[in-house]
Amino acid sequence: MRSSERNLLVAIIVLIVGMLLVLLPVYVRADNARDWQNLPKDKNLVFGYYNNIHTNTSIDSALPVDGASVDADLYLLRYARSFDIDGRISAIQIIQPYASVTASLDNARYFTGSLSHENLGDTQVIFAHNLFGAPALSEEEFRRWQPETFLSAAMWLTLPTGDYDNSNTINIGANRWSFKPELAFGVPIGASWLELNSWVSFYTDNKDYQQNSRLEQRPLYTLEGHWSYTLSPALWLSLDGSWAKGGETRVDGQLQDDEQENVLLGGSVGFMLTPHFGGMVAYTDTAKHRDASPDVTTWTFRLQYLW
Repeated sequence: MRSSERNLLVAIIVLIVGMLLVLLPVYVRADNARDWQNLPKDKNLVFGYYNNIHTNTSIDSALPVDGASVDADLYLLRYARSFDIDGRISAIQIIQPYASVTASLDNARYFTGSLSHENLGDTQVIFAHNLFGAPALSEEEFRRWQPETFLSAAMWLTLPTGDYDNSNTINIGANRWSFKPELAFGVPIGASWLELNSWVSFYTDNKDYQQNSRLEQRPLYTLEGHWSYTLSPALWLSLDGSWAKGGETRVDGQLQDDEQENVLLGGSVGFMLTPHFGGMVAYTDTAKHRDASPDVTTWTFRLQYLW
């Protein structure tokens, strides 16, 4: 691709991302900085996450529950495999959550008091493919390659495999399918990276919601941004932000007046202990939200290994 064509393409992508800033706000279940950057082909990655969460939502659907105060330990096991499609890097990923939840509820629907619950959450399957800027390279080629502006696309599928009981106010599984198409854009600026990710979440109905009701939810539009700075080949820092809007629900056909809109801010530190083993620590907190939106504080600790 000639330089003029590349510059035009980058300008178009920046324009699209600017439009997505208005049309596709961000949700709390965000990616981390540098998650979508290139890696060698034909590699396996395994990630282990521990998330400490304090929120006013049900873990199963991230819908605020009136009078709820929820503390959760959320564990994620994530496996990814990279491969080559038409010269571009692609990957398939599987994420399995496990959550331990303690909730206190004050005059919440169907329940007042406290409860504890732990079990498996809903399994997620993700397919990702680079559109430009991340060629499929062998490990030896990757060592010589210079990172460049990229755009990748992904489709997330959440399966209703987690633990669910319609008599519980707080659940771990959601008892519904969800679909999340995503775009991830990144540009290197000296020792820094600027990344913008956007997606929209679509939900099927939960036909067995709290005492045999039917829960419907409108799409939730999302956008997040990361500015990260490389301190050394083995250490980087990031400032993170996200914005979310949408997701209003109906219960048995009645609108709940619970459209979400919130802003989260945070930071993260990524590190590599060896060329194949590293980790990350991240913190996010809700800076602004509507009454019907999630109010979430999260600490995330992650380790990952590539082979």
